[in-house]
Amino acid sequence: MKNILITTMMLGVSSVSLYAKEEAVKPAAEVPEKQKRKAIEICFVLDTTGSMGGLIKGAKEKIWSIANEIAQRQNVGEIRFSLVGYRDKGDDYVTKVSDLTNDLDTIYSDLTKFQAAGGGDTPESVNKALNEAVTSMQWAKKEDSDKIIFLVGDAPPQMEYQDDVKYQQSCALAKKKGIIINTIQCGNVSSTTNYWQEIAQLGSGKYV
Repeated sequence: MKNILITTMMLGVSSVSLYAKEEAVKPAAEVPEKQKRKAIEICFVLDTTGSMGGLIKGAKEKIWSIANEIAQRQNVGEIRFSLVGYRDKGDDYVTKVSDLTNDLDTIYSDLTKFQAAGGGDTPESVNKALNEAVTSMQWAKKEDSDKIIFLVGDAPPQMEYQDDVKYQQSCALAKKKGIIINTIQCGNVSSTTNYWQEIAQLGSGKYV
């Protein structure tokens, strides 16, 4: 129940309450068409560096749990998910992007392929990953869907890369697009906490 309540809090949209009592749910005929068909789009941004080695299994389970809870909701329109896996410069990849899709099998397949490796130093390419989540996905128009990003990781962003779009700019752009950014911190790196809390605040989301 705790995980469900946290998920609901971080979604930030009343149309996907995951703990509503059955009797409180309106019959389908009474739900306004616009509300009934409101789409939900969610992008999971996951740290896949070596420091996540002991945490990535739990992180992937959390992502899959959230995805399944949302997919089982009634009285909503299309539900689409996407993934951005990230590491750092010099690794096998900096980001791996799977665009928004309503095919849960595809998302599950892409999610299970992520393994923890690379990294080295503590800061990672959080800035690039977050910016790609905001700008590279085929998000619906602002008024057509509830749009949410979950940033999941254990290390702070690398702020020294001059060619990166910094997270402050990405959060501001997300707000213009109507995208909420939530952060889930894995592990207990104290320097990560401040960044994750700030990103969630700038993204009008929640930090867990």
